[in-house]
Order: sequence, then structure tokens, then C-alpha cells
Amino acid sequence: MRENAVKFEMREAGPGRLVLTATGGLSWEDRELLAASVEEHFAGRDSIQGVVMDLARVEFVNSAGLGALFQLVQRLRQRGGTLALANVPPTLVRLFRAVGLARVARIGDSVESALDLLECSPPGPLCDIENQSNKS
Repeated sequence: MRENAVKFEMREAGPGRLVLTATGGLSWEDRELLAASVEEHFAGRDSIQGVVMDLARVEFVNSAGLGALFQLVQRLRQRGGTLALANVPPTLVRLFRAVGLARVARIGDSVESALDLLECSPPGPLCDIENQSNKS
């Protein structure tokens, strides 16, 4: 196993909702594990509201890891779901804004706020990253 390889823990957070806690680093090599973990969980389920990915214990997200996150967004959209990110360090929030991930995934300060953001469709003032990331 690679040093800093990502590990995922999953838990249900209501019908069609999943909280995915990531630990370690997120890189391109992890994309299949990420996709397979989510797909396996939702296999045979009709309703997918979304996935909250808790990044509190993520040590790094490199450019390839960004690709894995964009791929997850795409897979969820194909199934009618949404990705929300929680506990995102400020440096990653800036990165996600710069590369456009913040436009396709919602960002909350906590897992609970990110779960609330899964309800927002289409995004509006209550779903705005600025409102969530500036709460303190």
C-alpha cells in the first residue's frame, strides 16, 4: 500500500444519503477505489440524493485527486445525485474555487451543514459556498 493512501469509511445518513469519511491523501490512483466504494453502496438502490465527503482527515489533494473528485461528481450526477464536501480546510476551499469544483460540488463547514446542502436544488443563496465557508 502506498504511503498516505486514502482510506474511506462510509455510513448511511438517511435514505439515499451517504457520508464518506476520507483519511490520508487523495490522488488519481484512488479514483477507482472512491468510485467503487460509492457505486457498491448505491448498487440496487433507486434513490440517490447525494454523498457528503468529509475531508477533515485528508492530508492532501493533488491535481490528480481533483480529477477523482470531478469524476465522482459526474458519476453522481448520472445517477441523479449530488456531491457535498465537508470540513474542507481553507487552502482546499481556495483550490476548489480556483479549479471550478466549488461550482459543481457544494461545500459545508460540517457534515451536518453539508447534508443540509444536499437538499438545495438548484443552488441558491442558502447553498452558496460563500455563506457556508464564512460561517464561524
